[in-house]
Amino acid sequence: MDIGMDSIGNRIRERRKELRLTQTDMHRECGITSGALSQIENGSRVPSAIAFFSISQALNCSMEYLMTGVSSEMKNTEIFGNEKKLLDGFRELSEEDQEELIEILEVKLRKSQKARGTSAKSSGLTDTEKDNMVG
Repeated sequence: MDIGMDSIGNRIRERRKELRLTQTDMHRECGITSGALSQIENGSRVPSAIAFFSISQALNCSMEYLMTGVSSEMKNTEIFGNEKKLLDGFRELSEEDQEELIEILEVKLRKSQKARGTSAKSSGLTDTEKDNMVG
């Protein structure tokens, strides 16, 4: 676990780019100038606690992740096999293709939910009765 300013700056830059945010976007989100953010990302400037919190909020990640590269949420969530392939592939797509893939996912989820609703109806149980069942 590397918590040096260079590593922290790299994680901030990588996360910003992953979200396709510019330094100008970050300025709008958290009030940090492009010059200051550039110095933070290069490891030559230490952000204040308030600025660091604002950066984590703008990057939609925990301060712990920015500091260490690991967050408590990540420790409990391992991604393997098809999930990793989907996530890696998704990140390589253009924003337009990502949105199209999300729409396809939403259609599939609605279809799955509808199928589950049909099987519950055919069993004669209502949602309340299913929730009250034990074991």
